[in-house]
Amino acid sequence: MNAQMMDSLFIESYLMLNMDISFTGVRTWFETAGLSMDDVTLFKTLWQPEKMASEYQAEVSRLIIYRIEDVFFQINRTEEEFSEPIHQLLLRTMNTRTLYGEQDAMIDLGVLLMQDKEREVPLYPSLHTYFN
Repeated sequence: MNAQMMDSLFIESYLMLNMDISFTGVRTWFETAGLSMDDVTLFKTLWQPEKMASEYQAEVSRLIIYRIEDVFFQINRTEEEFSEPIHQLLLRTMNTRTLYGEQDAMIDLGVLLMQDKEREVPLYPSLHTYFN
């Protein structure tokens, strides 16, 4: 897909996660559409859409860009999911990417995941293999 489309998809994903739906909600929504992804794959798809697997590109783009037409958001939006750690981490890294660029955001993500691995109770255990 072209760079402009990927930039648009990133912006749409960021707005969606900030205002419409949680990370868990997006995963459930994609699963309902037949696109099951583990946390790492989904995180990468939303955070770096230009690097998503080619088999997901058309369907993910369609689902995200036309999200307003889907009543799923109204049914599955809960305050608890918006405060979940993985959702907040994704928003934080997307914000850093928007403000400072992808390289700084990648460094921040790496540092946060390394720190999380050292925690007694990790916040993002399903993302610990992100850089493997």
